[in-house]
Amino acid sequence: MTALDLLNHYYSIRLGVSLTDLRPGEVAVATCDRRTYAELSYGFVSVLWVMNLGERAAISVHPAALPQVARLAWGMKPEDVLGDGFCETACDALRAALDVSDLRAGEEDICLYHPGNVVAVAAEGRILAVSASDKEAWVGARQFGHAAEHPSAQRGEAFGLFRGDELIADVITHDPAVAEMAHLVAADGIEVSERFQRRGYGRALLSYWTGEMQRRGRVCVHSASAANEASVALARSVGYVDYARSRFVTSRARH
Repeated sequence: MTALDLLNHYYSIRLGVSLTDLRPGEVAVATCDRRTYAELSYGFVSVLWVMNLGERAAISVHPAALPQVARLAWGMKPEDVLGDGFCETACDALRAALDVSDLRAGEEDICLYHPGNVVAVAAEGRILAVSASDKEAWVGARQFGHAAEHPSAQRGEAFGLFRGDELIADVITHDPAVAEMAHLVAADGIEVSERFQRRGYGRALLSYWTGEMQRRGRVCVHSASAANEASVALARSVGYVDYARSRFVTSRARH
């Protein structure tokens, strides 16, 4: 199975529709299991997720608003479902169906993945596994200390780039929302200290993380806002390619 095949399978589960069955120009609307359409993240619950894969698109929606959103998407072109107009009307349908007022539509995101073996990028500094036991030995910006507490650090999947004892960048592994595919798909979260940006440190660290995840048999995914041109360019510079564009509608988790 290629990286693209695996990602198509992964997103098919998330969206509730087989992406390989979609024909060019087709927009599919579906709902999938509770773990996926109501995934919890940063205190919000996703109730709508739209993915445009270029010539086809899929929409995953909370089941309470499935008929209404399906009617809205009828006859639309794949590129149109990412627009503000569709998101606004979909939000209205969700408000009516779910009796919620705090819906929040996200900006357009670009999802990229690495299709093969990454070319290593030399780092001016050491790349080491980040662990809480070493945290007190670090110097420099402390905003990167959150990596030590992240669950990926307990699995050896959080890494830092150090100049001497100064932590100047880190990358953590975010598990995918589809739990049964966590051993096959990995998403990165990368940060570089503001003082050291635009010097190639992020590129070296992302290259290292990607190679390490690939050695563990995982396909690497990088997602960023379409407006964050630097993040998208960073991923492309180490061989990531565009997979899809997406938008979300979320509501604050009641609990």
